[in-house]
Amino acid sequence: MLTKELLGYSDLVINRGLGADAVAQIAFYQIVPLVTLVFPLAVLMGALVALGRLGADLEILILETLGVRATRLAGPIGVLAVALSLVCLWLSLVAAPWASRSLDAALLEMSRENPAAQMRAGKVNRFGQWRLQAREVSARGDKLKNVLLWMPSLGDTVFAKRGTLQANDEGGIYMTLENGRAFLEPRSGPRHLEFETLSATLPDSSRPIERDDEDRRQGMSLAELAAGVREEIKRKRRYPEHLVEWHRRLATPVTTLIFGLIAIPLFLTRKEYSRSAGGVWGLGTIVAYFGMVQLGDGLIQNKTLSAAAGVWLPNFIVAALGLSMFSTIASKGVFGREVDRQRGGSKPRQQKHFKGPRRWALQRYVAGRFLQFALLAFGVLLSAYLLIDILERLSWFAKYEATAMEVVRFYGARVPLLASRVIPMSLLVATALTASDLAAQGELMGMRSCGIPAVRALAPVLVLCALVVPLFFVLNNEIIPRASERQDEIKRTEIKVRSAEAEARRAARRAARREPRAPVWYRDSGQLFQVGKLDVKRGAAEDIAIFELEKTGLPVRRTVAKSARYVGKGNWRLREARHFEFKQDRFFEMAAVPFARLGKEVPAEVDTMHFSLEQLTEEIKEVEANDLDATALWVDYHAKLAAPFACIVLPAIVLFFAVMGPPFPASSTTLLVSGALGVGTVLMNGTGASLGYGGAVPPIVAGWGPTVITIALALGLGLRVGSQSR
Repeated sequence: MLTKELLGYSDLVINRGLGADAVAQIAFYQIVPLVTLVFPLAVLMGALVALGRLGADLEILILETLGVRATRLAGPIGVLAVALSLVCLWLSLVAAPWASRSLDAALLEMSRENPAAQMRAGKVNRFGQWRLQAREVSARGDKLKNVLLWMPSLGDTVFAKRGTLQANDEGGIYMTLENGRAFLEPRSGPRHLEFETLSATLPDSSRPIERDDEDRRQGMSLAELAAGVREEIKRKRRYPEHLVEWHRRLATPVTTLIFGLIAIPLFLTRKEYSRSAGGVWGLGTIVAYFGMVQLGDGLIQNKTLSAAAGVWLPNFIVAALGLSMFSTIASKGVFGREVDRQRGGSKPRQQKHFKGPRRWALQRYVAGRFLQFALLAFGVLLSAYLLIDILERLSWFAKYEATAMEVVRFYGARVPLLASRVIPMSLLVATALTASDLAAQGELMGMRSCGIPAVRALAPVLVLCALVVPLFFVLNNEIIPRASERQDEIKRTEIKVRSAEAEARRAARRAARREPRAPVWYRDSGQLFQVGKLDVKRGAAEDIAIFELEKTGLPVRRTVAKSARYVGKGNWRLREARHFEFKQDRFFEMAAVPFARLGKEVPAEVDTMHFSLEQLTEEIKEVEANDLDATALWVDYHAKLAAPFACIVLPAIVLFFAVMGPPFPASSTTLLVSGALGVGTVLMNGTGASLGYGGAVPPIVAGWGPTVITIALALGLGLRVGSQSR
């Protein structure tokens, strides 16, 4: 979870001028709320895995034969759960709010020292009612190219070839635009202005690197939350966000206590015990618990339950189930259930012998073990990613009052993207588990004694990983772009549609105050579409302005219309249209055409993860055709080509490490190395991309560099293992 957050800060260190100490400070402030979130989960998983070890080694059964009931284990676990719940209470009420407030203060200070740190190419940056966008942003964020600036005092968009940002003495952002032009709203006739230099101090310049409302609520004290609750009651808010946050802070420590106490009945009701069974049961319980959290949140939105009842509902249900299971195991201990099971006349399981050619018996055996571990690792990691993603979006679903079916459809389209992040790590973990298990059981030593090199015996692992490489490429290049498009469609046309009424009310308030409305910008080749309001579902738009742009980014033509309606095949019918052209330093009104082809809408911020290689190539051509720097896109292009090779290279590294012997590395060492390799690879990819974005290395080096380094490491380990086997 922390690695994912750190990736977002690598660019701040490499290109945006923030020191590593500043990023370490941000990471520390984020760790504290993160610990609070995972604390109950860690208590449950730790207790279940520990009990699984006691059960697998028959220690629980031996205790009962000596007259010590297994239920007495609830004593020490209960004491530990109480102690940990008190720690979680301190984290939830004191440490996490302090860390959130400290993070806000740190981001504010960083923004004052380097106000350009938050600038991104193609992203619309908000400064009060002002809007600023640039097609190209320098590595440090202080130099802009092809700039759009919407000024509420003008009520229109200003175009400029270049721009710079710098901090002023008061900590604000001082902006300078060069070689600019604006075609102003033609009320009575053509109007335009041109300038060599335009300077301004942007409003709300002390605004830090953005955090959403939920993050800021996490920094409030209980008294501040109570004040927010009173305001929500006064306004009759449908979803009381402050009240929900207030109850969740108190409910989290209680969840820690309940998870610790239900570990005994949850595990002892099973007939067979093992460490892995404890982990699987813990994961299943966590998934079910957060499903109930989502259910309670939905019931709060629908006003079926109050905020208190909805937040505390999961704890009540889990506690009730725990008491019921505890009464079951208290009436008959582990020894009694074991005797009943043996008396039940159950037939011993017979070993199934595979009737087939013995030539490939070892390879089939190793491949089967690897596939079992790979499926287990994939399921666990995907579930963990899914849980994290759901937790991060709970407030977003609540904000737009998403129904359960909308959430299910949304994640049905999002799962391929999450799976693509998990597959390489799953293969890496599965390889480490396979090699560790064979070494722990003495099977690697047995193979070596029979004259079979460990690398040859484990070759099926690499073969299976190699088969995943083309499948992973197809997933990234074909399936994910389509699934992402479907995900965005569900978000836009189903979930966010409920905010239309609220937007209409805000528009009415702006009209009453006579405030101009900031537009939405779309770029397509040499055109800019400025839309005041767009309803994609109905095919209707209001306050249209279509600008024809030079390669420098300055406008030469402008068509305005009060509204437009889609008529098919990319064509829109304009109502009350007027057309203006700029010739020989003058601005003329020309006859307007009642139809326009608005072209393909281009999002303000492009996520190349949602592009196929063909789409990314087209985007690169378009950017370069407009005389813009496509370095970042080239970096993403090469990174997308290199990504599938992680499915074979990472498992090869950990496999070669695990078979170096005898003596072979301990299982814990192999797993630790695989974890460090996974995290290191993710951070190395992020660092390489940041270096490429900043122009420090060529795009091909930034995209392929981390993969080449891991290939070299794999080859080095492979040659060493080969020399040892000889």
